[in-house]
Amino acid sequence: MTITQSPDLVASMLSRRSNKLVQAPGPNPEQLNQILQTAVCAPDHAAMRAWRFVLIEQAEISAFTDLAIDATRRWGREITPQKEQNTRNWMSKVPLLIGLAYKISHDNSKVPEIEQTLSMGAAVMNIQNAAHALGFASYWSTGLGSYTEEVPEALGFDGLDYRFVGFLAVGTPINQLAAGQRPDAMSLTHVWKAGA
Repeated sequence: MTITQSPDLVASMLSRRSNKLVQAPGPNPEQLNQILQTAVCAPDHAAMRAWRFVLIEQAEISAFTDLAIDATRRWGREITPQKEQNTRNWMSKVPLLIGLAYKISHDNSKVPEIEQTLSMGAAVMNIQNAAHALGFASYWSTGLGSYTEEVPEALGFDGLDYRFVGFLAVGTPINQLAAGQRPDAMSLTHVWKAGA
């Protein structure tokens, strides 16, 4: 077995951070295919292939924003005029939204749903790392009506069969962010010893 060493990939992952403010251009079709292909390399117990994605391109984002705001209000969550304006301003610049869901396996005793959730999270992280490696920024949002029934269903994800986990806004960063303040990973780590 050959192990490929890729220090550039590690450096890219260490420099990634979420960036909400993106603009065109977004990934071209070839880049987007590469980015999404990394998602299906995520750990996948029993090869369930549960990941699902829906692309909302810039020409449709205004209509989607209307849908999300209206659905959120119908769901009973207040959106102030300022919050609505901020959301519309943000979304008007986003070149690509990727809706994120996974197909629930209701009767799979071998793979509990938490493992399906973890696989979806790993797939999304792969997407974010790949987008960053190609020079784009991304932001994972669970706003925009993610927890309503109406928005996921409008995107083709029935709540009985799919778990919707939000959106990635993907594009060229408007501002380059300073390096994130990260904890030392070893401060979150301990070594287990038998009998200790």
